[in-house]
Amino acid sequence: MKSIRAIVAGAMLASVLSASVVIAAEGVGSAPSTSSGQASSPQVAGEWNFTSKFEAMTSDATMTITKNAEGKYAGTWSAQWGESTLSDITVDANKVKFTQTSNFGGQDMKTSYESTLEGGKLKGTAKSQLGDFTFEGTLRGEAKTQADPIAGEWQMNIMIPAREIVEKMTITQNPDGTLAGKWEAARGGENTISNLKFADSKLTFARIGKRGANEFSMTFEGTVTGDTIKGTFSSDFGERAVTASRAAGKPETPKAEPNKPPAPKK
Repeated sequence: MKSIRAIVAGAMLASVLSASVVIAAEGVGSAPSTSSGQASSPQVAGEWNFTSKFEAMTSDATMTITKNAEGKYAGTWSAQWGESTLSDITVDANKVKFTQTSNFGGQDMKTSYESTLEGGKLKGTAKSQLGDFTFEGTLRGEAKTQADPIAGEWQMNIMIPAREIVEKMTITQNPDGTLAGKWEAARGGENTISNLKFADSKLTFARIGKRGANEFSMTFEGTVTGDTIKGTFSSDFGERAVTASRAAGKPETPKAEPNKPPAPKK
């Protein structure tokens, strides 16, 4: 006859091991990837097939990882026994770690996961109050990056002495979650946007413009509220107030879908 510990452990670990993990790019309760923005960053974002083993038990799970423009991860865990949370999600070189907290019978149980990423596979060990178990994950498809709410076309109204000029800024999101910008000036010339960052409703970037032999640089800092931006350009010539409105609708957030087998031929 199985011991009470084994029965309880089996029930609790069944809720853990049979879970479907969704790590969404919200940046809540998460830690940034220390390798974010580097060319050598490992491919962690994507959909994973997981197999976990505890004593004689083997269970499968699906994990989907994405990250936001700031390189932060957040997670929720959904299992047949209810919802639980993920925290302390970190990616350091090829090391991936996170903590899962589940509730069983009114008691919280924390399980810490540590793994190594090599060749599209995650292998590691999970530790909980009831014992350790091994797991292995295989990347089965790259997840689409969640659209950042700042992405889109913006009409920029800039106040200069005695008049207002209207220009356009387009913000896009790169596959790795970072942001890029394009500026179209009313009077033409070359304009470059760099260091574009958006977090906690704050938008900042640097702009360098060229018109003929003249070059000017400025920085922007503003607050985003829905489809409007209010902020200030600062340069050697002083400050200029800016108000902006979204010129197009918010981009739809793409949903990461698992790879599907080809439809049978008719």
